[in-house]
Amino acid sequence: MLKYAMFIEYLNNNPLFATLLIISIGYFLGNLKVKGVSFGSSAILFVGIYAGLKGLHLPSILKIFGLSFFIYSIGLQAGPKLRSMFNSENLKLEFAAFLIVMFGAILTIFSVIALNIDKNIAIGIFAGALTSTPGLAAAYEATGSSLTSIGYGVAYPFGVIGVILFLKIVQLIYSERIKESEKVEKNEEALKKSSITYKQILVKNPGVLKKSLKDLKIIESFNCVVSRVIKDGKVIIPTKDTYLNSGDVVRVVGAIEDIERVAIFLGELVEYEIPESDLTVMRFVVTNKKIVGKTIRELRLKCSFNANITRITRAGFDIPARGDLKFEWGDRVTVVGERNSKEYFKNLFGDDVKKVNEASVFSIILGLTLGILIGMVPVSFGSVFSFKLGITGGVLISSLFLSNIGKLGPVLWRAPSNIVTFIRELGLIFFLTSVGCSAGDKIMGVLKAQGIGILLWGAVITLFPMVFIFYLSLVVFKIDIIKVLGLIPAGMTSTPGFATATSITDSETPSTIYATVYPVAMLSMIFFAKILAVVL
Repeated sequence: MLKYAMFIEYLNNNPLFATLLIISIGYFLGNLKVKGVSFGSSAILFVGIYAGLKGLHLPSILKIFGLSFFIYSIGLQAGPKLRSMFNSENLKLEFAAFLIVMFGAILTIFSVIALNIDKNIAIGIFAGALTSTPGLAAAYEATGSSLTSIGYGVAYPFGVIGVILFLKIVQLIYSERIKESEKVEKNEEALKKSSITYKQILVKNPGVLKKSLKDLKIIESFNCVVSRVIKDGKVIIPTKDTYLNSGDVVRVVGAIEDIERVAIFLGELVEYEIPESDLTVMRFVVTNKKIVGKTIRELRLKCSFNANITRITRAGFDIPARGDLKFEWGDRVTVVGERNSKEYFKNLFGDDVKKVNEASVFSIILGLTLGILIGMVPVSFGSVFSFKLGITGGVLISSLFLSNIGKLGPVLWRAPSNIVTFIRELGLIFFLTSVGCSAGDKIMGVLKAQGIGILLWGAVITLFPMVFIFYLSLVVFKIDIIKVLGLIPAGMTSTPGFATATSITDSETPSTIYATVYPVAMLSMIFFAKILAVVL
């Protein structure tokens, strides 16, 4: 017993070693899987609670350090997606995710008013029941109470298990409907793949001669794209101002029935082999700060070098090369142009792969500093109430705004995904370790005072929003069940739940929906955690 007390004293005198030890044990336990389920980084919180229960105390600066870096990384991740979040196709799904979080917040208010649960514990239960570490970070920073961490720790285990159990029950009850949706989706995909092709058309109809592609409106009228024009045996890259003459051959891409309509409009389908030319496909990486933030149209490549940018690959996704699309650091750019211009494009885009993963330490530190300053500014709503955004609110707003604009002067505010992941994990593990230790010495007293009721109420907050939104999505919003499989774990911010959803179906749709909806749910958790701390 004496040796144990001496060991705890040693850890208290060496907080860095103690922190790293808790993190190491937590990571080991978090990666252990029981029937495919693991706690991941959240296991660090429980190890920290145990250490705090045994008398370990860590410096509060670790909490602030971890919190600020973690929340800043969340903003870096979500900021560039802000515009796509408000896409009309996604709004219904995002609204459903927002409702999940809102209903959880309403139940939390009810627990404080009707069940007399301590407000700081209730806000922690809210974050734990919806398995949201960003919500915990915001809630803890807003309340300043270690009771919030206890509430999170109590509710989190069932939050993880509850989402998985619910999705498994959905699989059992709706298995036939899921299979039917998969079949429809596969048929639609097969139809898309089989119907998209290209053909060559000989231009000869008098009505289209001497008219530009802009005037002919082939894209708008026939849903087809003219990708090449062959004039006198020479292949050129068409623009909206390219004119068609008798004898020209155009390559048209689209569905076969649409191409046939274009053929009647322009002339006739022909068997024609496109001749060899100096045109080639080139790919470059954007690592030149001077073009970051500029649009494709501003480069005027067609006028200067007879070249077109056909697509941009960003974060693993191909984006059509619209004229108003702005370049971002690390974009992969596909260019069709003449071979002898390759060196120019290399210099223009930078094309230094080594630089892609370089993040500006200055921009991250400056962004954090600005965020902390924003958090200190009081926000008032007339004479009703006023509050400060604090570290979480200020840093989140700073990172969302800066990462959305991407570049300001010479400073690049966005960071590569691997850097964002690193600072998120770094901040998270320090935050969980610190709040776990500070909560540990109070947890037994809380459980004795509140009883098993807080465990049961955490389960209610986990289950009720899921069940209600699942019904609402299928019956009222008429969302396909395959999409709902991605919506539920995203709205609950549950990574284990997402893994379960992907195991239920071979479709990639749940993954797409999860990636689209998760940022909205995450930001909603932070928002409601702040609101609950103010109104309760």
